[in-house]
Amino acid sequence: MDQLDVLQRGNTCTLRVKGRLVLGEALDRFDAAVQQALESEHPFLILNLEAMPLIDSSGIGAVVNALVEAKKLGGDAKLVNPSPFATRTFKMVHIHNLFQVFGTEADALAACGA
Repeated sequence: MDQLDVLQRGNTCTLRVKGRLVLGEALDRFDAAVQQALESEHPFLILNLEAMPLIDSSGIGAVVNALVEAKKLGGDAKLVNPSPFATRTFKMVHIHNLFQVFGTEADALAACGA
């Protein structure tokens, strides 16, 4: 992952993934950002995957884990404009129905009550 932008507002945390979300440093940074967001009382995660050209099985696991951990705290994880590759991959492994998907961050934030 080339860059991970983290924006916290109210009870939400937006993570903008820019680059590949694959096993290694990129995944470690993503997991740490999710954990920090949840620990700092931001149980609603907005995962902007528009600039994520590739995700591997470890990345898929991390995205699903973000959803599971957020829900444990009464929150949720919402996807924003996943890249075509991410969309195909999520459908192929049958996890696309786990997430609400939005075209913009503003729409995802509104769905969180922010």
